[in-house]
Amino acid sequence: MRTLLNTLQDHDAGHLRILSELWGLNPPPGSTQETARWLAKAMLDPAALQEQVEALPRDASRVLQTILGQGGRLPIAELSRRFGPMRAMGPGRRDREKPWRSPVSPLETVWYRGLIARAFADTPAGPQEFAFIPTEIAQALPRPSPQRIGPVGQKTGPPTRVMPASDSAVEDATTLLAALRRRGAKSIPLPPARMAALSPFLAQPAAAELILSLLHQEGLLAGPSLQPHPETVRPFLDLTRTQALETLQAAWMRSLVWNDLAHVPDLTAPGGRWPNDPVLTRQALTLVLGTIPIGAWWDLDALVTEIHETQPAFQRPGGDFDSWYLQDARTGAPLQGFEHWEAVDGAVLRYLIHGPLHWLGVIDLGGVDEDAPATCFRLTLTSLRLLGQPTATVHPDRAALALVRPDGCISAPIGLPRALRYQIARFCVWEGRDRDGYEYRLSPSSVQFAQTQGLQLAHIRSVLETASGKPLPDGLKRGLERAFARGAEARLDRPLILRLSDAAVLRELQGNRATRRYLGDALGPAAVLVREQDWARLRAAAARLGLLIEVPGANPEEAPRGP
Repeated sequence: MRTLLNTLQDHDAGHLRILSELWGLNPPPGSTQETARWLAKAMLDPAALQEQVEALPRDASRVLQTILGQGGRLPIAELSRRFGPMRAMGPGRRDREKPWRSPVSPLETVWYRGLIARAFADTPAGPQEFAFIPTEIAQALPRPSPQRIGPVGQKTGPPTRVMPASDSAVEDATTLLAALRRRGAKSIPLPPARMAALSPFLAQPAAAELILSLLHQEGLLAGPSLQPHPETVRPFLDLTRTQALETLQAAWMRSLVWNDLAHVPDLTAPGGRWPNDPVLTRQALTLVLGTIPIGAWWDLDALVTEIHETQPAFQRPGGDFDSWYLQDARTGAPLQGFEHWEAVDGAVLRYLIHGPLHWLGVIDLGGVDEDAPATCFRLTLTSLRLLGQPTATVHPDRAALALVRPDGCISAPIGLPRALRYQIARFCVWEGRDRDGYEYRLSPSSVQFAQTQGLQLAHIRSVLETASGKPLPDGLKRGLERAFARGAEARLDRPLILRLSDAAVLRELQGNRATRRYLGDALGPAAVLVREQDWARLRAAAARLGLLIEVPGANPEEAPRGP
């Protein structure tokens, strides 16, 4: 802070006369600089300073205590909002209207008494004007009562419905990396049609754009096609689930690419020019969350209300509520000024808790019914590192094994090493996902597609045997060899016509009792009808014999059945 003399030397002679009048002082004749030096010495007399401070009205005294409690300075905009305006006047108007004799606010009272000064300072949002207490006055004032140290907001009872956070962002990151390894993308977010195809394979589809942005930011996606970069992807896939989740959390905390405010529903910025610093907002909120006990249910409305009352400028350096040009996306109405705090600042708090903090495993959500927004939340143990608190030692994950069936279907449970599932997803048809894991299937076109990616038969066999912990079934092994060597020898079309690459393959199926029962009338030397209800059983029986049948609709020219 600057000294009292420094601040007085910035004033004109008329302002120094006002100070002399209010302090009851009579400086000797001299230049403005000499008067400033004399006043500085007189105002710092302990008895005189104590008398002035004790004579302040209660609201004016609160101004000093508030500034002192914030390290000796606060933005003028925030002080004006809390304690009334400080009118800007040139010397002529000031001397005519004499505002020091009838100040319009507590802030103006302490200003004209010289107990605070004004100066500009740099902030992340640019230069902002602050009010500060000159150094010697700040040192002489009694310390304010310590601010309440404790949780912000209020505790609430357990909700009737709980939406637990999880580490599924780690699995979704693996799925997204595999999808982009199969077929890259031009930009983030992905096109709507591709996201629609991906969504059934994601635990949290709403988080996909955030996860993709973080993967790109951390260098896991590279080049114009946004495909996984082998040198960075493998170390990420080899992390424990806890470490991988903490990596995503840390990436989000420092991300400038992902702007949470830009994803708040119903908010828009003209020209896409968002005025905020997203890192500052996250840091402010995590400081607040750090006061809340782990595992306790906390009322969301009460948290937002208390932040509104005690630290409304948490994301606005300088406390400026008028320079952000935002709009209501539904109506186009401008959202400038403190009166729109709930629509902007309150909305981003709610979005962060409902969105990124929940998606990244930090916060459980709770509510009354399934269709209503969450009304409360609690911090999980996963939040500890994000909040800067000690965490337990990270233990390696307990690895689960995949189930590779003779018919070429593969079940990849949650817990299968992610590097293995990433590889399986590269050379298989994607069948589905449930809470326990993922379903994949080998097909001729998926094997051919794997070849275009440079995968060899030995690599595919090694991945499957490592994932399952056992050798491949003999029939499936032969089926992979035939698919690699010959491509699709059999394809089932709708209406269900099994078309073979040559008559010998049809004779092979007709000559085996396990497959013959599912074949209908022949349509020629290399085609036969199959009943709708029999085609899945035929496919499984053929696979056990070493023949993979192409699924209806698969196109060998594209990534087979993978988003």
